[in-house]
Amino acid sequence: MSALLAAVAMCGWAAKNDGKLKVKIDVKDFGDSLVVYRSGHEDQTFVGKDGKFKFELVVDTPCTALLLQPRLLRGDMTAPHFFNVPLVGGEEMRLWAADRTRYDVDGTGFYADYHQVDLFGENAVKESQDNAAKYRELVADDNVSKEERSKFYKEVYHPSFERYQQSLTDYIKAHPKQEAAMFLLKNIDGLDKLKEAFACFDASVREGRMKTLYESWVAEREARAKAEAEEKEAEKKMASGLDAPEFTLNDINGQPLALSSLRGKYVVLDFWGSWCVWCIKGFPQMKEYYAKYPGKFEIVGVDCNDTEEKWKAAVKKHELPWLHVYCPEKSTLLADYGVTAFPTKILIGPDGKIVKSIVGESPAFYTLLDELFGGSGN
Repeated sequence: MSALLAAVAMCGWAAKNDGKLKVKIDVKDFGDSLVVYRSGHEDQTFVGKDGKFKFELVVDTPCTALLLQPRLLRGDMTAPHFFNVPLVGGEEMRLWAADRTRYDVDGTGFYADYHQVDLFGENAVKESQDNAAKYRELVADDNVSKEERSKFYKEVYHPSFERYQQSLTDYIKAHPKQEAAMFLLKNIDGLDKLKEAFACFDASVREGRMKTLYESWVAEREARAKAEAEEKEAEKKMASGLDAPEFTLNDINGQPLALSSLRGKYVVLDFWGSWCVWCIKGFPQMKEYYAKYPGKFEIVGVDCNDTEEKWKAAVKKHELPWLHVYCPEKSTLLADYGVTAFPTKILIGPDGKIVKSIVGESPAFYTLLDELFGGSGN
């Protein structure tokens, strides 16, 4: 008899955990259409009435999603209305909001717990949020001294933030078997602390259905940390006053061009590619300034991540009158200069040292030329 009951129980769980999530929404002033936006899935649109919706989603693996108004995806960000929620299959979720100031999520099983976790988080962060707002006011107030701001940060805001962070870990320690508490990890500052807090969960949670979600958060933070480290390293390599790394690359006629051959002149290295929309958009103003200050500086267009055919075709199409070299895939030039985005313009002085580096198509580059060359062509 016990074996039969166990089998029935297993069948009941399988029926419940079929990957379907039933969703019921009641949101004032939301409209009649709602889009579910989640990474790795096609957007799904549902029709309701007066902010009331009822639909089902297939959720194979727990994830997070945005529930938003369709117009936001069209770029209309006027008074945006959206909700960030967890999606867990085999459950029922209810979301409601009386106004735009806050919303609540509850439901069966996981979502009943999530509601409690969400309320806890909302109360726990309040002191830190209030102090952060006060600190921003101090920063914006010219009558407040730097010392006063620093004192408030050290004695008021930062301690309240640390208390908030500790409260998240304390909650997890007190509820080690609660899957919904996993979502507190997203608010923990620092990858190491996130991992430490995750270790406080019971093995049933750490190795359960939320594991892949946690691993995705770790991967996101690791990727962000790597990108920030690369950016800092790039800034070091492009810092003003450093010697510009020497290189020799073939020009558009197949002849070697050495950077050192231009010593004694101001030189702009323009890292670009025929595939780069913003690079192309910047060419008209670059040509304007090249003509505005004839003989005052030279431009060397450094084509990257392109085929030679596309490079030469783009130079011809856009009628670029300056020097051009092709950077082959095996070259270390991008790493030598710390270039991680396109376009990047690096101004080198007559002494061969870097004057300034500007990432992106920015007015700052042309302001720099005007400051250097006096705003006249001669």
